[in-house]
Amino acid sequence: MSSAVHPSRAALASCASRVGLAFLEGRPVVLGVFALRFIVGTLLVGGADWSSPRLSLAAASWLLAVWAVYLINGISDLEGDRLNGSSRPIAVGRLDVRSASAIAAILLALSLLCASLLPRAFLGAVVAFVCFGLAYSVGPWAAKKAAIAALLVAAAGVFLTYLSAALVAAGTVPASALVFATVASCWIAVAGHTKDFGDVAGDAAEGRRTLPVMLGVERARILVAAGTGIVSATAMALGAVVHQLRALLVLGVAGPVVIALTLLVEGTDRRRAKRPYRSFMAGQYALNVAALLNALES
Repeated sequence: MSSAVHPSRAALASCASRVGLAFLEGRPVVLGVFALRFIVGTLLVGGADWSSPRLSLAAASWLLAVWAVYLINGISDLEGDRLNGSSRPIAVGRLDVRSASAIAAILLALSLLCASLLPRAFLGAVVAFVCFGLAYSVGPWAAKKAAIAALLVAAAGVFLTYLSAALVAAGTVPASALVFATVASCWIAVAGHTKDFGDVAGDAAEGRRTLPVMLGVERARILVAAGTGIVSATAMALGAVVHQLRALLVLGVAGPVVIALTLLVEGTDRRRAKRPYRSFMAGQYALNVAALLNALES
C-alpha cells in the first residue's frame, strides 16, 4: 500500500511545484495589477455587485487568460531572458518548457470555459485578449520584437481589461470610464518603454527593435521621459477638472518620479537599469488603488 501511495504523493507534489513555478513565471506583480484593473473596471460604472457569481466568474476567466498569456511570453522569451540574466523559472531551468506549455494550455481552456458561461461579448473580449497576447509573443512577426508595436498591443490589452470589466458589470461604459481606460493605457504605451532599459544586451542579440536598441540608451531615455511627461500632465489636468477622474492625479505625481529615474539612472547594472520600470509599475498600482478608493467613496 505504502509503495503505491508515496509515488502518487510525490507526483502530486511535483505537479504543485510546477504550477507554483508557472505562477512565478506569470509574474505575480503583473497578475496583481491586472486583478486591480478588472476590479476598477467594474467600479467605474458605479454600483457593481460583487456578491454576484457572474463578476467572480468573469474575473477568474480574465486572470486565467492573463496568466496563460504571460506564461506563453515567458516561454517565447527563453533565450533573451537567459542572455539578460533573468531569474525567472523557465530561464534558469527550474520549469521546463513542456510543462509550462501544458499548464498554459490548461489555463486557456479553463479561462474560455468560464467565459463561455457569460455573455458573448465577454467571451469575445477574452478571445481578443488572448489573441493580443499571442500576437505579442509568438511567431516571426511577434509584436515584442518592435518597441512601438509591443507597447501598443500591451496598451490595447489594458484598455480591453477595463472595458470588459465594465461591460460585464453593467452592460454599458460611461464616458468617464472610457477616458480613464484611455489615459491608463497611454501610460502603458509610453512609460512602459522603461522595461527595455535593463534588457538591451539580450534584446539586441535577439534582434528586437526596442527604443534603446534602435536609438541608443541616452536618446531613448529622453524620448521616454518626454512622452511620460505629456501623459502625466494630461492625467493631472483631467484629474483636477473631472471629479470621476480624480484618481488620474496619481499619474501626475508618478510621472516626475519615472522621468527622474529614467534620466538619472545610468550604468549597465541590470538591477539599477530596472529602477525606472519599477517606478512605472508602482505608478500603475497607485493609480488603480486610488481609483478603487475613489469609487468606494462615491
